[in-house]
Amino acid sequence: MPRLPIFRFPLLRTPSFRTCVLTVAALALGGVWGGYALMASSMLAVQTREAIASAQTTARAYESSTSRTLHDVDTTLRSFAERYAEGGLPRARRIIDDGLYDVALIHHFSVFDPEGRQLFRSEGSGPPEGLDGRGLLDYHQGEGRSLMKVGLPFIGSATGRPLLRFSRRLEDAAGDFAGVAVANVDPDSLSGFYRQADVGRNGVVTLVGLDRIIRARGSKDGKDAVGLDGSGSNLWVAVQQSPSGVFWQDSLADGIRRAYAYRPVQGFPLILVVGIAMKDIDAAVAGFRGQMRIIAALLSVSVLLVAAFLLVQHRNAERLAAALAVNRDFLARVSHELRTPLNAILGFSEIIKDQMFGPDAGPRYTDYARDIHASGRHLLTLIDDILDLSRLQAGKFALLMEDVDPVAAAEWAIRIVTPQAVQKSIRLEIDRPPAPILVRADERALKQMLLNLLGNALKFTPENGRVLVTVWRGGHGRCIVRVTDTGIGMTAEELRQASVPFGQTSAHATHPGRGTGLGLPIVKSLIEAHGGTLRIDSRPGQGSRITLEFAA
Repeated sequence: MPRLPIFRFPLLRTPSFRTCVLTVAALALGGVWGGYALMASSMLAVQTREAIASAQTTARAYESSTSRTLHDVDTTLRSFAERYAEGGLPRARRIIDDGLYDVALIHHFSVFDPEGRQLFRSEGSGPPEGLDGRGLLDYHQGEGRSLMKVGLPFIGSATGRPLLRFSRRLEDAAGDFAGVAVANVDPDSLSGFYRQADVGRNGVVTLVGLDRIIRARGSKDGKDAVGLDGSGSNLWVAVQQSPSGVFWQDSLADGIRRAYAYRPVQGFPLILVVGIAMKDIDAAVAGFRGQMRIIAALLSVSVLLVAAFLLVQHRNAERLAAALAVNRDFLARVSHELRTPLNAILGFSEIIKDQMFGPDAGPRYTDYARDIHASGRHLLTLIDDILDLSRLQAGKFALLMEDVDPVAAAEWAIRIVTPQAVQKSIRLEIDRPPAPILVRADERALKQMLLNLLGNALKFTPENGRVLVTVWRGGHGRCIVRVTDTGIGMTAEELRQASVPFGQTSAHATHPGRGTGLGLPIVKSLIEAHGGTLRIDSRPGQGSRITLEFAA
């Protein structure tokens, strides 16, 4: 039977608490700002639909008003033509003389004979009027016999402003062609009416002919586009698809993007276009969008604060757990360190008390007494170190700050440990600075730090080794004291252990001259109490370099 292959699946690592919190916070922030973007987009879409609906309503209203206005012009011209047929120009001009027309709309009347010569101008001054060829005359003799023609804008006023030419056929009493009557309309009267439309600050209402020439334009900025060729407008593409509707475009007149609602003007070859500017639509929701942005920002801050609170609480919990573990480890180690000399004291003292070797073993009892004394001194030193470390960590270790010569302190410490160095043939050297320097420190604490560092260096440096003390002035007025040895060195993990009270490394714990494990922690606490720093550089088999850096 063939053996089935064994599939091994990789074990999934459980993400850390910090990763989980940051992931949830990132998802929450994404949800907040995603929701904001969705709501802002939805509000803008709703506002756009409402604006377009408003534009369509405005277009219907203004198309109807424009149609009635132009119908009034047509009615006036028709009446003028009927009276002209009845009694010629004298009878027709009675309409003008009696003011039977909209004087606010029609700038003046003109009459041209069948050859295109101007026979009459009702009022006002201006440049001589011409028909620019026979196009208008031919139109009213042909397809436009019974229609009013909406002409192109032309300069027909003394101010140089364009006028719109609306014309109708004139006939004599026999019904023959007698010329054309023209009502010259000021487009500003239409534009002023269009400017009253509620289409926003940048909205616009435009009247454009099917010949694609703009006849009137009303906007809040007052820009005039009468006579502008609108052939490039998207309007004509939209008109081919539907006689009325909506299209989007950047305006040919001012470049503003707008949604345009358009409708044909009933009875005339004109289209009324109402434009709503995108910037006005955007401004309409800007207030709500700003409020939502503030809410989203507050929610984001809340998410971040909650995440930070959880991370800080978790970190504090980890620190507390680590502190409890250190305390448990400390108590276990200190109990071991205290029990060892106490057991020696009790054991040797019982031998002497009970005279276990008989009353005549005086020299042996003397040796045991000496061991009891050594164990007692070791116990006293251990207790003193523990008390010093406790006071330092509690911030109750009083420092007498004064100007101290670090070289003199180093020389004193070297003299104290010289007997230990001689026993192992270790060279003790000091590298002095070129000029005397002083450091602001507690002299007793400085000497204790140097004794601890030199003691450790001598303990873990093999015979015929070398221990060097270097003192120099660092940058920004700092004083630096360094102890370098050629000892056994330490790994990174051993360095971490050595910085913990009673945290002797395995290499140190098996060394014949091991200490209590309080030397480096005391030095670290003392230098930090001085506002300085302790730096340890060490590699296995290459020795250690411990640097004390005092603040200026």
